[in-house]
Formats: sequence, structure tokens, C-alpha cells
Amino acid sequence: MISQISPTLHKASVEVRPSDLLLQKGSWVRFSDMFPGSHKWARGNTFEVSHEPIVVPYLLSYIIPGNDYKDVDLSNSVAGEKLYPENDNVLYQIAVGFKPGDYLTHVYIPKDQYVYPLGDSSMYPDTSHAKKRYLGAKTSKESPDTAPLLNLYAIKDMPAFILRFFTIEGAVAFEKCTAQLYINKCKLTEIEDPTPEQEEKAQLIQWYEELTGW
Repeated sequence: MISQISPTLHKASVEVRPSDLLLQKGSWVRFSDMFPGSHKWARGNTFEVSHEPIVVPYLLSYIIPGNDYKDVDLSNSVAGEKLYPENDNVLYQIAVGFKPGDYLTHVYIPKDQYVYPLGDSSMYPDTSHAKKRYLGAKTSKESPDTAPLLNLYAIKDMPAFILRFFTIEGAVAFEKCTAQLYINKCKLTEIEDPTPEQEEKAQLIQWYEELTGW
């Protein structure tokens, strides 16, 4: 559901191929057994990207007052950005990169469900707290707009990814918060009897509840 490539990667080479970062035709993906019955086509199954994916750029940009935030819903809800698939057997890999600025971004799924807390119940991202606002936060250093390293994976009717843009207190009166998105549209065909190699090497997509609680 979420993958993050090490921020050191974009410094390692200027010749990173698209296939190193985005799913391509022939790539394998495997959905966790934890997907609920409402997503039974995906739950526990392994797929191949059967068509050449289509990459669609999309820009999110907002001017936000200092020490304030804005929540952006990526789903197809009424108030959402409509960046999710509308059919089964389709996966959208959403690569997210951030332009430099005095702001940070937290990822939630669904709204107010923290993606990057720690084990202690008090250690969760909190924009109102001077230190915990940085816990799990994403910036242009973690995922630059020129080489996005943060990937979100979305299927039809999945809970909403929320990006919370927060301008750093005291840094600016207003800040332009900009995320460059690349939606990699992947058509999937189920592999009914996957080999051990396919299961091992497939991109694992977990249900969001597997990301927390430990």
C-alpha cells in the first residue's frame, strides 16, 4: 500500500531507469491476505502487469499560512482528487515527490489514521507538537519532486489516502506547498498458480492496518 525508497538513492546515480522506480509491463504484484472481503479479487492473489502502464502527471499546489495545514484526499470521494481506479484488476501506483519549501507532509489512511507512529501510544505525528510534527514527516529531502521515492498503491473503493501539508511555524507567513504526482496506471492479470519466484519477487501490497500497531 505504501513503499518508500531510501532517500540516498537519488544521490547514488543520475541514471536511474524508470523501471527501477515504477511498475512496468511484466512486473509482478501480490496483495496481502489482510485485504477485506470487499476486495476479494485482490486478497491474497498474485498478478502480472499485463499492459504497458500509462503514467499520468498531476500537480497538487496550495498556499498555506504559517503554522497551518491542509488535508488533501486522493480518493474518488466527493471531496477527493479522484486519483483512484474505478474498475477491479486495476492498480494505480502513485509516486509522490515534493518541491523544496518550509513545509512538511504527513500521510494518513484513512483520515486521522497515522501511517508512521511508533510503538508507544504517545508517539504519533502531531502538527500541533513542536517535536512530533516531524515524526514520519515527508519533505523534498525524503522524496524530491525530480525523483519521487514515495509510492502509494490504490485500488477501487480503497480507503482514502490523505496528504496533510503543514507549514513550519515561524518560518514564513505563507508557503507554497507543492507535490508532483505521477499516477502509474497498471492493468493487472491474475497469475492463478504463481511460482515461488513470482511470489517472492512480486511487489507486496499490504492492507493499511498492517502498517501500524507494532
